[in-house]
Amino acid sequence: MFLRIFIVIIILFLTACQGGNDQGGASIQQLEKDKIKPDKKVVLVMIDSMMGSLIDNSKEKGKIPAIEFLIENGQYHKDLVAPFPSMSVVIESTLMTGEMPDAHQVPGLVWYKPDENRIVDYGSTIEKMVKLGMKQSLIDSLYHLNNSHLSPQVTTIHEILQQKNYSTGSVNFLLYRGLKTHDMTLPVLLDQWLNLNETLQTKGPDLLAFGSAVKPKVMEGKDVPDTFLSKFGLNDEYSVTVVSEMIKQGEQPDFLAVFLPNFDKEAHNHSPHYRVGFEKAEAFFQEILNSYESWDKALEENIFIIFGDHGQDKLLDDELAMSIPLHDIYQEYSVAPLTDNVLQGDIVIANNHRMSYIYPLQNTSLLPTLAETAMIDKRIEFASWKDEEWVYVLSPDYNDAFRFKSGGPWVDRYDQTWEWEGNEQIVGLEIDENDTRLSYTDFPDVLNQLITALESNHHPAVALVAKPGHTFQSEGAPLHVDGGEHGGLHKNDTLGAIVIAGTEKPFENPRMVDLKDYILQFFE
Repeated sequence: MFLRIFIVIIILFLTACQGGNDQGGASIQQLEKDKIKPDKKVVLVMIDSMMGSLIDNSKEKGKIPAIEFLIENGQYHKDLVAPFPSMSVVIESTLMTGEMPDAHQVPGLVWYKPDENRIVDYGSTIEKMVKLGMKQSLIDSLYHLNNSHLSPQVTTIHEILQQKNYSTGSVNFLLYRGLKTHDMTLPVLLDQWLNLNETLQTKGPDLLAFGSAVKPKVMEGKDVPDTFLSKFGLNDEYSVTVVSEMIKQGEQPDFLAVFLPNFDKEAHNHSPHYRVGFEKAEAFFQEILNSYESWDKALEENIFIIFGDHGQDKLLDDELAMSIPLHDIYQEYSVAPLTDNVLQGDIVIANNHRMSYIYPLQNTSLLPTLAETAMIDKRIEFASWKDEEWVYVLSPDYNDAFRFKSGGPWVDRYDQTWEWEGNEQIVGLEIDENDTRLSYTDFPDVLNQLITALESNHHPAVALVAKPGHTFQSEGAPLHVDGGEHGGLHKNDTLGAIVIAGTEKPFENPRMVDLKDYILQFFE
């Protein structure tokens, strides 16, 4: 344990960005002299892992006055559907682009990149990052996620609004790609270690705050929580401090995305229903509303959209019963080791906690066999793979199979059309034969989620999904015994909550993939 903590300290020290900088953007007031003014500004706030059950329980006890105020003056949905895998980098990519993973090309927190023959890991655990190559993992997180991994064929909210001459900003969002170039301030030691030989630059909104790495002008000379002990600015307090300063100094952009990350860790360690941790996050959000003349004034001037990026499933309190050991399931195969280059092995495991990708390295015809092999463990919900235009799904609870493809006579609640064959109970479909409608039960939007996840990979893969209470175990993967976890397809993982106030426009059938278009309508 001490060795792991020591490694964490060293790495965080290396990644600390020393000294202030003004590379987070020019003055919004100056920029807006030549820009269009919207009827109202939009403030998008993501509270990591915020779910409807949390809101309801805390609201009943009068512990979340700011969110309660917005609910009373707006709309509240408990069924905001995340894409799959339900991991933050995938979800933010979908939110910012309005596209599912097949289009934005970010398959997961962990995934296999065949053109470079390596596993990409944006930071699941320190142990995995060290084994995969700390330099590469840092560059993937700091630079490649926004500037090369996110597909250039899709456009973000920031890019569209900037092209329309609206000002935009982002505070601690992982996905922030825009049109403006920002310098990242790295300490000399880290710069020399990475051997960049040039200033690390990233493309973002007009105003960008990303921890200590990129600071906006409003924070010049301010005493802010961006030290080692406060995760170098990647925390709730820093996020709201930046936003409050922007509001008070008249530097709030027309569209602002704000990330409050703290509760996710609380939910992992304690429980998805840990009210104390959630109420702390809500108290920080109150500080944003308090930065205006009054809460009523805040709604007169802004549209507030507060949401959780995903849910979390409550894991079992016994590690042996909770954990699904992937290396044991695939013991007859050689599993590629966690190194900076996948040189050998029959399969690659990319563990995204309550889901995993299994990639056959040499022989892609192994996909059905790899899926069937996983059926030996009853804690797996199902295994899925794509063969030409059909997606196949197996479950250890059924002797038959299910397959589907896009197009066809069957229509779901999102007006997506499908053709399917086999046992629909495997993926929890309810079928109305009279009007060829299908509806989802435990797996919201499961057909769209599965097919787009499988098509997001540049190398064929099997997607494994864990049943509630369980998570996948593999080399270096985290295990939150008796805590919370996500990544899977169940409604426990994929349903977050969303509260919208300051507008009468409804957000119907709420999905993360549809939030971009909902936001853009306020800037027409």
